[in-house]
Formats: sequence, structure tokens, C-alpha cells
Amino acid sequence: MRELETAVFAFAQLTQDLPDGLLESPWVWKDYEEGIRFAFFRNLEDLNLLAASLATQRQKVQPITNAQRLLAQYNAAYRDLQAILLGVDDLKAKQVPAENEWPVRKALLHIVQAEGGFLAIVDYAVTASRAQDGRSLEISEEEWDAYWKGDPFDELAEMGTFFEIMAYYDKLHDRVLDRLVNIQENEIVIPVVYWESQPMPVDFRLGRFTSHLCQHTIQIEKTLSVLDQGPQEARRLLRLIYRALAEVEGWLFGSQEFGLEQCSSLANEINLRTQEISQIIE
Repeated sequence: MRELETAVFAFAQLTQDLPDGLLESPWVWKDYEEGIRFAFFRNLEDLNLLAASLATQRQKVQPITNAQRLLAQYNAAYRDLQAILLGVDDLKAKQVPAENEWPVRKALLHIVQAEGGFLAIVDYAVTASRAQDGRSLEISEEEWDAYWKGDPFDELAEMGTFFEIMAYYDKLHDRVLDRLVNIQENEIVIPVVYWESQPMPVDFRLGRFTSHLCQHTIQIEKTLSVLDQGPQEARRLLRLIYRALAEVEGWLFGSQEFGLEQCSSLANEINLRTQEISQIIE
């Protein structure tokens, strides 16, 4: 899965700043002579085809769980945010769009902090339930501190660059998937205590990862629009590609070996297109 992710990211890094006119530059695939633009669509089409194939195979080999589908939805929202943030640097991230409005950096920090909280309370409640040792399903202050011991978030929030915060978020995202991907069907009803007046079940908490992220992704998108940082065509196309990548990834959750050969093959195809585009634009 990492190999395919790396290939998509390499293509994005090369092409994200291409002006609209350059997308007309010659690039041919079989009978299609639609220029560099069509390379984006070939990547999109291949990712969509792979996702469809994996979906069919996965249901036969190892049906995906409710928790894994909910995490796949969260992963799709995460990839969407990554695509929106293409081209945003430290300076842009700190720009305030209007009085009493958050800059991108502040919104991102809020997202990261919230998801860290979501992870801790769900992970603790599920672990405590599995232990069956009589402990409370509510994480205590001491257990919270132990869970985050040595974590650099507070320092990054104060002094970290935008890229360092994004790198931290990437690791946190992986941690969420790793810790929660094996939640079983009977565990999605476990009550999880947080700030609300009543506990909420695990499946609600997993859904909050997605909805909260979407809420602030819209906020960031509006901020960038105000700052006149709206995406050119290349970044609009890359957003579609990132969504398709997430669809592929979603069918791989909870399975160690499934789909790896197919993902590797597609990664090679995307890398070849990246090399071809690189030679053209140089």
C-alpha cells in the first residue's frame, strides 16, 4: 500500500503547480492524444478500476468489518484534506483570512488535537473492555498522560512549521488506523465516555473522525479561497486522484497481504507516467 501511496504522491509533487496551458502539452496513450491532462485521468481510471476489483475480491476472501469501513471513510476525508493542502506553505498557512477567522495552521492544529483525543478515548475503552478486569471504560487523567507520554504535539503547536505539523498528522493518522482497524462487530457498541453528558458507542466515535475532519476541511477550503489560493486545474485533478487512492486503501484495511501485488503493479505504471511527464515539462 505504501508503494502505491508513494507513487501517487510523487506524481502530485511533479504536477501540482502545472499551469492550465501546460496540460495541453503532447502526451499520448494508445489512441488518445489529449495531452498531459490525460495522464491524470489514466491514473484516476486505473485507481478506480483497482478499487472495484479489490472490493469484489475482498468480500470473497475476508469481508470487511463495519469499523474498517468507517475508518476507510475517515481515510478518504484525510486524503481529501491532503489534496486541498497541496501547495500550501508555512507563510500561507499563517495568513488570517478575515477578522475572527482561523488561519489554515490553526484549523489544522485543531483537527490534529481533536483526532488525538478521539483516538485516546476509543482505544482506551476498547482495550479496557477486552481486558474484562473491572476497570472503568473512561480514561483517567493519569492514563491520558501515560497514553501521550513523550508525544511532541504541544511543542509542534507552539514552534513547529506547517510541514512538521503535517508530518506529525500523517503519523497520527497511521496510528489511528493501526490501533482501531481490528475493532470487531460486537465491539462497535462499547460505550465511550468523553465530554458529553452521556457515553456514545464506538461506531459513533469512529464516524466523528470523518465528520469533524470534513467540517474543518470545508473551513480550510473557504480560507484558501478568501486568500485567493483556489486550486488550478492540476490540483483539482489531483484531488480526484487522492480520493481514488483512498478508495483503494479502504479495501485493504485489516488484511496484511491482500492486494499488494496489484498495488505494486499500478505503482509502477504511475511511476512510469511520472517519468514521462517529467521529461516533457523539462
